Amino acid sequence: MRDHDPAWFSALMNRLETHLAAEPFERDAAHDLAHIRRVASLAGRIAKAEGADAEVAIAGALLHDLVYRPKNHPESPRTAELSAELARAWCREIPVLAPKAEAIVHAIAAHSWSGTQDAETLEARVVQDADRLEAIGAIGLARVFATGASFRSQLWHPSDPWAEGRELDDKAYTLDHFFKKLLHLADRMTTGEGRRLAKARQRTLLTFLDALRAELRGDEARPD
Repeated sequence: MRDHDPAWFSALMNRLETHLAAEPFERDAAHDLAHIRRVASLAGRIAKAEGADAEVAIAGALLHDLVYRPKNHPESPRTAELSAELARAWCREIPVLAPKAEAIVHAIAAHSWSGTQDAETLEARVVQDADRLEAIGAIGLARVFATGASFRSQLWHPSDPWAEGRELDDKAYTLDHFFKKLLHLADRMTTGEGRRLAKARQRTLLTFLDALRAELRGDEARPD
């Protein structure tokens, strides 16, 4: 990504690109290589601010979505686990990363919102925060609607968009995902830098929701 990236970065990126091109499932636009690169960049930034092992954090971020399943696939909740299993073999083949393979594997296995593993190391918390930052802010807005479109979710419930009289169903209505997950992410950041970066991104989500509510009511502000 930049001149100061680890020496193994380019080789791992090349292997990752080849791997993604041969996958059995076509990735949606929210989980593509660009997403992976952004998470790796965020992980490096947070690792530097927090004094974490940057190699573990960046490698964990690069491989956090190594295995992809569409969000409506039955194995989707297991992708962190499956990615961690495959990443172990990849890391053991890179001399610099081999001694850190288990730390990288843990960071991958523990990053998922829907996973069952707790992030027990600073590096795991860095990867977790980096991935969660990608789900909020302007990029998060673009990604959530791209994901919903990939399995033909409606934008929102036509008569009750804010789920005032129904149960949330973010598989059927993309807007529901804000209330099931996205709006809770800023409070779940576990690093100081993650919390700092999340504040502005959270405001972006709330500003969007306020504007959407006004437009749906038909009372948005008139131009001067």
